[in-house]
Amino acid sequence: MIGQKNPTTIATSSLSWEEVRAQFNLTPDYLHLGASQFIASHPKPVREAIAHYRRLLDENPVLCTQELENAEMQKVREAAARYLGMNEPDYIAMTDSTTMGLGTIYSGLNLQPGQEVLTTVHDHYSQHEAIRLATRRSGGSYRKIALYDRLNHVAEYEMVDRLVREVRPETRVVGITWVHSSTGLKTPVAQIAQALAELNRNRDEADRVLLLVDGVHGFGIERETLPELGCDFFIAGCHKWLYGPRGTGLVAATREAWQTVSPVIPTFTDAMDIITEEAERPDHMDGKQMTPGGFHSLEHRWALRAAFEFMESLGREQVCQRVHELNRQCKEGLAAMPHVVLHTPLDEALSSGITSFEVRGYNTDEVIEALQKEKIISTKAPYQYYQYARFTPGIINTPEEVDRALAAVWKLR
Repeated sequence: MIGQKNPTTIATSSLSWEEVRAQFNLTPDYLHLGASQFIASHPKPVREAIAHYRRLLDENPVLCTQELENAEMQKVREAAARYLGMNEPDYIAMTDSTTMGLGTIYSGLNLQPGQEVLTTVHDHYSQHEAIRLATRRSGGSYRKIALYDRLNHVAEYEMVDRLVREVRPETRVVGITWVHSSTGLKTPVAQIAQALAELNRNRDEADRVLLLVDGVHGFGIERETLPELGCDFFIAGCHKWLYGPRGTGLVAATREAWQTVSPVIPTFTDAMDIITEEAERPDHMDGKQMTPGGFHSLEHRWALRAAFEFMESLGREQVCQRVHELNRQCKEGLAAMPHVVLHTPLDEALSSGITSFEVRGYNTDEVIEALQKEKIISTKAPYQYYQYARFTPGIINTPEEVDRALAAVWKLR
């Protein structure tokens, strides 16, 4: 029997934050204030899980894949479902990234000519482009709206009101982002979902407005589960704040939402076995059927369970508090500097793990270059209108590191 218990999971509930940081092999030559938001360094349990599965695949790739693929992926779905607060793991599709998830769902939507997708000007290129391509193929349309006029005066009720007022009879999908990677703004997903639910009371099922959320920059930080968010589709990569294997992601959705999409890429899950045996296809859609098939980096996908278990062992509440504490320290320090313009709300209800800013007298590339000379890694928001510098303090960082980064920004005055 190829399969054996993965020996890599460690008990981490008693670890200090310094010991948590030691789980990562980040070079000490740099201060890493961009890795959590960009692409993860693998913590020890994830590294060891990848190595474990890679060894099995290298030793006997055929038998290993035949014996483990469906079973191990189901364990990953079960771990993801626990983390998301879902009762049904089969309502989770596995992908390689947020972008793949967005493309899979928007392309698979049974969007009819004349129906539209409503999104915002603040969303990432991947969501905008997935919408554009999907509506072009389907004969539908799309619109982008602004959720606010001035970020430093934004309020939750304003964003909800702006969005709901723009919903038209032809609106079939509302696509938003939980935490904007441009400004770090956190949108009130649950309140938006509640407002759309009220609108849907007067709509036929075929015209019900679906709420699709790019959740990647809240996933792994924020407390809310999928039922608490109330969205129809939740799409995220798992190689950012969750610190999962690089090249992993998921789509989680309700049973009703899965019935509004059709597969774009044939699946390689156990649904394939049913279909190739010429039996009747399943009578309802789910995440397993919507999982794009083909051979992926199996050791990375199977090791994703270790990331969920690692984060759960740290404690969801503790992780959320830690990330918010570090970002509060970062935001308050930047806001106190007269030569800095902070572009992330100080209110923790309106922000998460991304702190965006500008330095007067410098363009963003110059700021990032100056910080890098100080051995501090930051990132740039890749948006047409928002190209701010970003610090993204996460569980891999310490208050002392945030102070060091603030001191480096102060030197740019």
